[in-house]
Order: sequence, then C-alpha cells, then structure tokens
Amino acid sequence: MADAGGAPGWFRTFERVTKATNGAFALLASTGAAAIVALVLLAIVLRIVGRPLMWPYNIAEFTLVYVFFLALAPALESGHHIRVELFDRMVPRPIRPAVPYIAALLTIIFGVVFCWQLWRMTSRAFGDNRLAIASIVVPLKWVYVAGPIGAIQFILTGFVELGRAYWRETDEPPALKTVAEV
Repeated sequence: MADAGGAPGWFRTFERVTKATNGAFALLASTGAAAIVALVLLAIVLRIVGRPLMWPYNIAEFTLVYVFFLALAPALESGHHIRVELFDRMVPRPIRPAVPYIAALLTIIFGVVFCWQLWRMTSRAFGDNRLAIASIVVPLKWVYVAGPIGAIQFILTGFVELGRAYWRETDEPPALKTVAEV
C-alpha cells in the first residue's frame, strides 16, 4: 500500500490492520492454490495406476472457492484487479483529480452489492443446510461462507483506497501521468 501521507492515526492503524489481514488472506489463498495442485496431481497419478478417486477433485473445487474469495482484497490492494486506463487521456483535466475518489467509491459500491448477494446466498445455505452434490458430503454453508468474508475484506480495502486518495490529495496533488508520459 502506498503511504497515506498526512492521514490521521486511526486511519494509519486501519490501513495497517487491513494490510496485515490481506497478507494473511494472500497466504491462505496461495496455500489453497498449492493444495489444489497437489490434490489434482494425486487424482491423476491414482487414475494412471488404476485406483481412481473422485474426492480430490471435489475438495479442489471447494478449495477454489476459498482461493478466489480470499484473494479478492489482496489483489485490489496490490493493483492486480482490472483497471481501465484507456480513457485516462479523455478525462478533462479539471476532473482528473477526482478519478481516484470515483474509482474507490465504485469499488466500494460494487463490493457492497456483491457482499449483499453473497450474504443472501450464504444465509439460505445456513438456513436449509444444503449439501453439495459431490462424492463426499459437504454442507454448502461451509463453502459459501468464504464469499461474504472475502467481500467484506474487499470493501474494507476499498475504504483504504478511498482514504489514501483523500489524504494523498490533501498533502500534495497526485502526479497525473498519461500512458504517453510514462
């Protein structure tokens, strides 16, 4: 995360906690990705030697859900989400300083809508104890719960982005560079 300049202490603490949580989420997502590779390789080897198993594929599918949702906020923090820079030069100069605010606000709005939808689906799974259609019995609530957790952290990271845009702006105007200038 970039430095938030003259941000107040509470924001710096919020930023540090968010960054630490994103680091833990990234570590868990990386571990999950490695587990997926190991499970699929195990299933392939066992199929080759004539002892096919289906459960490694099911566990890999469920783990992929966790990998995806745990990686949302760290990807936002590190700048690995999609950013549209094609129109940067078309934005009128007087509006350009507002672009980081608009981007952060749109990210937060998306995260809130996404989280709300995930929460609805997850609460239904908790309410009716749905089971996964798989070779092993897995209550879907334990698969779905990763969604709201990842979305909440995504929203919190969006607030960090908004705060950084604000306090960086109050310290000094950000250097706006177009693609041609870089």
